[in-house]
Amino acid sequence: MTSHTAKYVISSIQRKDNRLIVHWGDQHQSTFHYIWLRDNCSHGGNPLLGKKQGLILEIPLDIVPKTININGNNHLEIIWQTDNHRSLYDTQWLRQHCYSAPERKFCHYQPILWDSQMNENLPEMDSPSMLTDDTERQQMLEYLRDYGICFVRNVPPSMGVLESVASSFGPIVETHFGRVFEIVLKPENENNSVANSGRELIPHTDDAYRNIPPDIIFFHCLAAAEDGSGQSMWVDGFKIAEMLRLQEPAAYDLLTRYAVRFHKRDTNTNISARGPLISLDAHGEVKSVRISSLFVAPFDVPEIIMEPFYRAYRMLLQRYTNKKFWLLQSLCPGDMVICDNHRVLHGRTAINTKQATRHLRHCYVDRDYLAC
Repeated sequence: MTSHTAKYVISSIQRKDNRLIVHWGDQHQSTFHYIWLRDNCSHGGNPLLGKKQGLILEIPLDIVPKTININGNNHLEIIWQTDNHRSLYDTQWLRQHCYSAPERKFCHYQPILWDSQMNENLPEMDSPSMLTDDTERQQMLEYLRDYGICFVRNVPPSMGVLESVASSFGPIVETHFGRVFEIVLKPENENNSVANSGRELIPHTDDAYRNIPPDIIFFHCLAAAEDGSGQSMWVDGFKIAEMLRLQEPAAYDLLTRYAVRFHKRDTNTNISARGPLISLDAHGEVKSVRISSLFVAPFDVPEIIMEPFYRAYRMLLQRYTNKKFWLLQSLCPGDMVICDNHRVLHGRTAINTKQATRHLRHCYVDRDYLAC
């Protein structure tokens, strides 16, 4: 029996007052509470299809089995004492849903953190294969999951291609900029978008002033400045957050506990939202960053916190403006960059205003459509 096979074979079981202890062929031990087992009975409908049957209120909290049997190597059968209902559990499904501490830790996603050194080994791929091969497409999704960014080369540098690629993953999200935003040098329009100015843009996440900022950004380069100016920069916000947590835990704590307001106002727009600069998930791990010095409104944290908060904020800015964390790339016509706006900050070096050929297009897609 291979280790993979043994993982899904039940070697023995132990009945406890309110739970079942399952010993597996690979020596792992799982605990399944009876209430959990009855709630997830295989005859209770398919929740993936929105067809789960019955309510938890119909199941007694102190429910216990009448009999438990191991059927062959791949099924666990339980007859329940209350109503003689028969439940059958596939052992592979059961192991995959084990909620012991080791298994939950193993299943918990761990991002791969990076800095400027990732230039030596970029998560990149070729356009034709990504668009036509499901395996390559899956690889792109894994890059996006693990690194928060993927570089796609040899995408035809033509109008309409961005929409075609992005919409193949999900509906394009329309914002106050429209479905697609054209990043071209138009200094006279800087009041509406600094992206079209020639000045350097320090790393930031997009639309921090929205209650839920855009998820996944698609950038497509159609033309580049002939003198090489306007280099794109990328920063791993999770890497910066982790460094701050390790080096300045008090500052990290402040930035995760207090919300900051961001505000966008121009002739056509007035949007405001609040959120922590660093947001944590239920496990206490970083799930998103919201960083944009261009649109941050006056802090309104408690008076006693104001100076410590400013110190913490400066520590954060000192790190993400440090060039050793910048992944600098001179995008060429035909390059496409797909990145997670809740993790990866982006910016660019200054553009020589005499070289006005640079043209990037970008749009957004919700992350739900790109989950792998």
